[in-house]
Amino acid sequence: MKDVMLQTAKILLLGLFVILVWGIFHGSRRRVDFAVLRSEVQEVFGTSGMKEGDAQLLRRLYGVNGGELANWYLLTAEDNMAVEELLLVECASSEQAGQVRLAAEKRAETQKNNFEGYGPEQVQLLDNCVIQEEDPYVLFVVSERAQEVKTAFLKGL
Repeated sequence: MKDVMLQTAKILLLGLFVILVWGIFHGSRRRVDFAVLRSEVQEVFGTSGMKEGDAQLLRRLYGVNGGELANWYLLTAEDNMAVEELLLVECASSEQAGQVRLAAEKRAETQKNNFEGYGPEQVQLLDNCVIQEEDPYVLFVVSERAQEVKTAFLKGL
């Protein structure tokens, strides 16, 4: 009887240990310094020919209220005929991250519709855009260097 109880206790402790280790490696992503993440992403993306967007532009393009986000950074092309764009967001919740991701997807579709038929290079950039959600962060990139920016984003997390 004592052996059975001892074996049961060992199995329970082993199970607890496995759950603890799994939680450490698969738990929620740690928070990073947004300014550092922004800098790393911005360095790869580049700012030549870009302008920084304000809260009004964020709301107009994405329908997102910047005041409700933990942090955000928006770059758009200075030229109206260019589609290059960068949106980096730290959300306040998982639900909000999902909403921002959906807003980025809608923005990409809207831009594709706007440039369809007369801007094949822009449409190709939009087809190859990156929309990456890594709770609580969201990245939206339209650029020839989109995959490189995504790599910098993931590395920064």
